[in-house]
Formats: sequence, C-alpha cells, structure tokens
Amino acid sequence: MSASNFAKAVEAVNAHDPKGFAATYAADAVVHDPLYPQPLKGRDAVEQDMVELLRAFPDARFSLGPLLQDGAMFAAEFTLRGTHQGPLASQEGEIPATGRTIENNGAVFSKFNADGEVAEEHRYYDVAGLLAQLGPTPGA
Repeated sequence: MSASNFAKAVEAVNAHDPKGFAATYAADAVVHDPLYPQPLKGRDAVEQDMVELLRAFPDARFSLGPLLQDGAMFAAEFTLRGTHQGPLASQEGEIPATGRTIENNGAVFSKFNADGEVAEEHRYYDVAGLLAQLGPTPGA
C-alpha cells in the first residue's frame, strides 16, 4: 500500500462512489468509528457506512492532511465538509436534515494487509463538534 492508494480511497469518497471506497478494504476488515457502538465488520458494512454518510451529506468532500506511513500502518489527518441534507444516524437515533454546512477534522489510523487493503482501521473525529454544528434537533 502506498500513499497514492490511500489517496485513491479519498478520491472514491469525493466521487461519491461507496463501492469504490469499500473496495479498498479487506472483505473481513474491522473499522472502529466513534459514531457506532460496535465496530463495522466487513467490506459490506464499510460500503453501507459510506452510503449513510452520503445520504446525510450528499455533497460531502474529504481532504487529506499529513499522511504518515510505518510499514503496513498509515495515519492521516482529514477534513470532512458537507451540507446536512438527509438523516444522519447516531447512537441516539436519526438526526433529521438541518440544511447546515459542517466542517469536521479528524484522523484515521489504518493497518493494511499484504494485498494493500485496509484490514483494521481506527477513526477519530469530533462527534460533539459535529453535533454542535448541526444545532438543536427537533425534540432535543
């Protein structure tokens, strides 16, 4: 896996291609994401996560910051920008569209297998900051 392959995953997201994004993950990948109480397991779960993100933010754009590599381990900073135009799944239930624009910074740590696919990933981003940008939701 090279930095260019890592960037290819971001390009798939920005092209709004969940299947292309998920293809960069191993069939049995495990992804830890702060939005979910349990890890995502498998390529299909990764693809569905991207489908859900694009449902909530159909104009989502990711940009990469610094990228570090140590053998099969990669770490990268990222920024997500988008407009909340659809429901967003959360541990508290779905958050209806607010029409607000968000910008959220985070980091990802990925371990790649011998085929260059993501085998395990840990995502870190500011969930509280994201929710604050969305503002109060009905019933909150």
